[in-house]
Amino acid sequence: MLRDLSISLLLAAGLLTGCSWDEAGTEASATSAMSGTVPTIDQVVTAMGLDGVDSAMLTGTAWRIRNSFRQTLTASPPWPERDRISNWTQAVDLQVPAMFGSGDTFASNLFLEPPVAGTHTLNVPADSSRWSQQMEIWLTPWGFVKGALSSGAQGSRVEMDGVAYTKFSFQSPESITSPSGMRYTVNGYVNADNLVVRTETWVDDAFMGDLHVVGLFDEYMSYNGLMVPLVIEQQRAGGGVFGISISSAAANPTNLDELLPAPAVSGEDSGSPAAASTPTADLTQQIGEGAWLVTGGYVALVVEYADHLVVFESGQSEARGEQIIQQIREHISAKEIRFIVNSHPHSDHTAGLVPFMREGATLVTHANNVDFLDMALNTPRTLLGEEPLNAEVMGVAGVGVFEDASNRLELHSVPNLHTDGMLVAVLPVQGVMFEADFTLPQPGAEANPFVKTLARYVVENDVQFERYLAVHAANVPQTRADLVATITGE
Repeated sequence: MLRDLSISLLLAAGLLTGCSWDEAGTEASATSAMSGTVPTIDQVVTAMGLDGVDSAMLTGTAWRIRNSFRQTLTASPPWPERDRISNWTQAVDLQVPAMFGSGDTFASNLFLEPPVAGTHTLNVPADSSRWSQQMEIWLTPWGFVKGALSSGAQGSRVEMDGVAYTKFSFQSPESITSPSGMRYTVNGYVNADNLVVRTETWVDDAFMGDLHVVGLFDEYMSYNGLMVPLVIEQQRAGGGVFGISISSAAANPTNLDELLPAPAVSGEDSGSPAAASTPTADLTQQIGEGAWLVTGGYVALVVEYADHLVVFESGQSEARGEQIIQQIREHISAKEIRFIVNSHPHSDHTAGLVPFMREGATLVTHANNVDFLDMALNTPRTLLGEEPLNAEVMGVAGVGVFEDASNRLELHSVPNLHTDGMLVAVLPVQGVMFEADFTLPQPGAEANPFVKTLARYVVENDVQFERYLAVHAANVPQTRADLVATITGE
């Protein structure tokens, strides 16, 4: 039988206080260290072999996080699943500035379909004013030194993890600012040999606020005087997302124009999606007493209780989250949205959470996701020019139940190869299971492994329902029998 937790017990066991995310990372714990003369940025230029260097080219192998950042098997780092990138070539023009890198990949996607060949690219066009692109140049050790040199950055002694470094800082050009109007800050850390071993910046992210991005560099080698780290890793939110193992490098390559195709920028970032317009058409669909779907995008489930509402799934964007709330207010109920349930932590299923946090709803998610989502939603949002969300996050392990005399919603934990932090919803009275990404196969096709995981869970735990409804709505009605048939063949 299912383990049954009342909502009061769930709250007592799972409500977390929001932990503050230290956006200065390890630099925040830095203290004055090392006596003696602080090196100048000119000395770093010399040590790095950058005198007279306007561009660089490197080759080797690389790796990328599997499925991309915030689409990983586990929500919190480390993220060990990686795709190898062969024949990696990267060129950077430090004067324009511009950068382009590419390599060959062979990987499967989130839904475990057969691996296919592809190309991974890193492109910063010469005319790009997007910090999300430009930072890729300034986070390289050579780009950082050139940026610090042009800004006249002064060094200061700091200590991190018991090791002394010299820290230099500079800001983005005046033409590149965040939505709040602030310029972006880049920090670099230089070791005793005056080599750059770490760079960092922050970029505005609609979901994660001031997203911390770090570059790490190790095992330096001289290539005709140009100092090159043989090992490079970029981290976001504390976990590695991309890395390079360098096998060769050169300063001022003669074929730079060939290495930097630099296609024209198709358009600049438009900022946060616009809020849903008013008035809106009715996108709600009642599926039983006290239960509705909100259609028109990623489908959301709304469950009504005596004095509040619970919403399962927030939508694929901030605008969609706002639209769901608007639909609820205009067509379902004015009751407090007390809880917003996240099916799983992938970016397209968390992007709509921010409007619900602003509403004061408590986020309910699988216990495996709590640390990451609590960190992400409580990161400062200064670059966006927004107030902190002060999000409260509650974790569910096993089965959790929201219930009063008027309704019952069960949340079932079903870890699988798609994510180890998945919740599905069951409304026993209405005879409904509501799920995300457990998409049933087309007739005659084989179900993927995580759909079969859900089917086995349903059978083994005798989870009863009739209608099988989805965040990604199916074109035809689906049932429990259709799900079970993926493992029985009947």
